[in-house]
Amino acid sequence: MSLTQNEIVGVLKVATAYDGRQRGEADVMAWMDSAARAGWTYTEALEAVKEHFAFDGSWIGPAVVTKRIHAARESAERARLAELGAAKRAELESGGDATADPERAHRFFEAIADRFGWQHKPKAAAPALAVACPHCQAAPGRPCARVIRRGHREGEFVPLSNVHDSRVAASKNGAH
Repeated sequence: MSLTQNEIVGVLKVATAYDGRQRGEADVMAWMDSAARAGWTYTEALEAVKEHFAFDGSWIGPAVVTKRIHAARESAERARLAELGAAKRAELESGGDATADPERAHRFFEAIADRFGWQHKPKAAAPALAVACPHCQAAPGRPCARVIRRGHREGEFVPLSNVHDSRVAASKNGAH
């Protein structure tokens, strides 16, 4: 996001056109350093210089440019938040449902997954749950489980996050 030397020279030429002072290589280097530290963009820097001279004829330095850029960014953010707030108020006043829409949330997360290139694994568990599990004897609709064989929890059933392969095969064979 840092400006190039040519962009800094362009900004300084605009400032020189307003105040008529000569600027040298040291000025270019100082302004480049300030631009990099404050994260200026070329468009923002030009606009800040023009805005400064439209309302103030005093000497302009990098600090003035940075202050004007930050003020413009804050103003734009306040306007954006006000617009979002007005849209949300209008939605609530119109009787819009303030609860999360599961379909909308699903589309949102699908878009994120697509953007990051995450793979979508088909869930074999959903159709398999319609049949009883031949391995652990889990009833239809109930998750498969395993039995803990050792320790203080011996004999306890722990639900699995997936289904046994034999249950998937049983559901494909149509066994109910």
